[in-house]
Amino acid sequence: MNSQRRQALRILSGLCGAAALPRLALAQGQRYPNGPVTVIVPYGAGGSTDVIARLLTTGLAKRLGADFVVENKPGAAGNIGTRQVAVSPADGKTLLYSTATPFCINPYVYRSLPFDPDHDFAAVSRTAKLPLVLVTHAGLGVKTIQELIEYIRKDPSRCSFSSYGVGTSSHIACTLFSEKIGFPNLLHVPYKDMTAMSDLAAGRNTFQIDAWSVVSPLIKAGKLVPLAVTSNEPLPWAPELPTIASAIKKDYEVVTWHAYFAPRKTPAEIINVLNSELQKIIDQPAVQQAFAEQGFLTYPAASPEEIDRFVKEDKMRWKQYVEAAGIKPS
Repeated sequence: MNSQRRQALRILSGLCGAAALPRLALAQGQRYPNGPVTVIVPYGAGGSTDVIARLLTTGLAKRLGADFVVENKPGAAGNIGTRQVAVSPADGKTLLYSTATPFCINPYVYRSLPFDPDHDFAAVSRTAKLPLVLVTHAGLGVKTIQELIEYIRKDPSRCSFSSYGVGTSSHIACTLFSEKIGFPNLLHVPYKDMTAMSDLAAGRNTFQIDAWSVVSPLIKAGKLVPLAVTSNEPLPWAPELPTIASAIKKDYEVVTWHAYFAPRKTPAEIINVLNSELQKIIDQPAVQQAFAEQGFLTYPAASPEEIDRFVKEDKMRWKQYVEAAGIKPS
């Protein structure tokens, strides 16, 4: 278990009361859950998605007095684990904790998907908003986003940006940034794992845009320099960083999100219980603190119907991003 996960679970250990609450009764008099619940995370263990999933799922287990187990099912940019939930029984015993990628990005990156993001799922809870951070390696000698742009301008052919693969949020964010500053043909170096960040720290690429939880240890170690953020508002924990939009004087916002989903025909009573309990967990100060330490912002409370509409609207936003980045479905 990595340090991020240990820290998050320590924070939650005292939450929700010393004793588990009884299972909640549904309208028909049944109890939910009446057995173990599996929460599928369609990414590997140890990343920010996994850490927050375990934080919140542990809270659900405490509040509902039941076994909630997180299971990592990585692969194909989240498609493998997402499909497993899509084909699971709609009884509340299998849930998905995911980023926006399978729902809003993959439909425009893959020619076909093994699930229908619009019709196979019911939204449960939108949990976290994830702005990203533009970073470069310390050896480059730049301290501001303006200095990075000037460095690129002097010789674009020597510059490159790294990402976690074609169509990932890091790829799209970097491509849009490059285009906005007038250098749409910068070399993209895609990776399949976290060596992207270690290679950036070693100076093998020029910049990358990634989550705060990923870059902050290397920033603290003096190996990376943070330059700007992708959100429209400064980060509360790093207010000195400008937004990319304000720095380049152009529209620019690339943020992603986390949410729980269930198979589409899961009873509304179960969805509503989970939505209500998760909001109570998210509202607790210790969880808010954990979110900030991981680099997440929170959304206001929303009903499952509102979240479902949000996802469909956000899908259109990401469609524009993918097209602007010149990514062709494969």
